[in-house]
Amino acid sequence: MLRVVSHPEASEELEAAALWYEKRQPGLSDDFLDDFELALRRVIQDPQRPRLIQGKNRKLNFNRFPYAIVFELQKDILYVKAIMHLHRRPFYWSRRQ
Repeated sequence: MLRVVSHPEASEELEAAALWYEKRQPGLSDDFLDDFELALRRVIQDPQRPRLIQGKNRKLNFNRFPYAIVFELQKDILYVKAIMHLHRRPFYWSRRQ
């Protein structure tokens, strides 16, 4: 089983997006977080399936919201580098270790 580790900024991005959706419509943040969890489960089930986007980094889009999980496989660790909005600066996260 893969252990999931998130870059601190990825965790902040997830929280900020959830708060933004909650301000727009009460309860929408729950839907956003559910969509994130679904995407994360898909990654964990088959981490080699999402496409490579830069070096060893892979990306899997959420189903409903314009976000993606950007991650790298490091042996038995799934390292989440970003929770990336799909319509903003595409490779802002690329220097994250």
